[in-house]
Amino acid sequence: MSRIGNIIREERLKKGLSPKQIGRKCGVSESFILDVESGKKIINEKLLDKLSKILGKNLEENVTLEATETKEPIKKPQPKVQASQKRQIVTPLDQWSDALSGIIKKIPIYDIKMKGSKGHKSFPIINKKVEGFSPEKLVYIEIPDDALNGFRICKNDKLLLYLNQELVNNSFSLIEYDGKRQLRKIKRIEGNKIEILSHHIERKSIVKAIRDVKIIGRGIRLEVELKH
Repeated sequence: MSRIGNIIREERLKKGLSPKQIGRKCGVSESFILDVESGKKIINEKLLDKLSKILGKNLEENVTLEATETKEPIKKPQPKVQASQKRQIVTPLDQWSDALSGIIKKIPIYDIKMKGSKGHKSFPIINKKVEGFSPEKLVYIEIPDDALNGFRICKNDKLLLYLNQELVNNSFSLIEYDGKRQLRKIKRIEGNKIEILSHHIERKSIVKAIRDVKIIGRGIRLEVELKH
């Protein structure tokens, strides 16, 4: 497998996309994408640009790096820069960042207190939305414990959260009550009450008045941390 093919495959898997989905977005066949990933075929600059935008990864950098590791390095001609132009030079990374800012959104990853980013994940922006939601209202929360593992949500998994105070029945939501912030399953019950559910060794629930519970956001996508 070639270096660039390996990177394309890794980034595709991170996005949860199949070769068929990538091929459809690029206007090529599934088999062509598989051949590129295995190193059997070489992609042109146009397709490389498309893949970079879809995957949120500057693949052109890796093509250049791969070339420097071969016996006959490929050198790109560098344009001459006048002295008066030197202060206006924009690095390739700056250009990529500007070009991708409208099509790629970096979603921050936080702990449950949402203080200090622990990294980010990149998503394509489609029709000004990410996963169908406003990009500015999405964050990842790293699951802090196994209080929800009975629902197959375990410590260190990452929940994509839509920041919204709406009470959505049977949702997994980030809430605050009695001075505590927790990720729990919530259900609306009779009257103006809410059932707050956890499930570790056994299923537990408490009932609170809706007015006593602050809803911060609800989960819309879970990324599971594989156990070794």
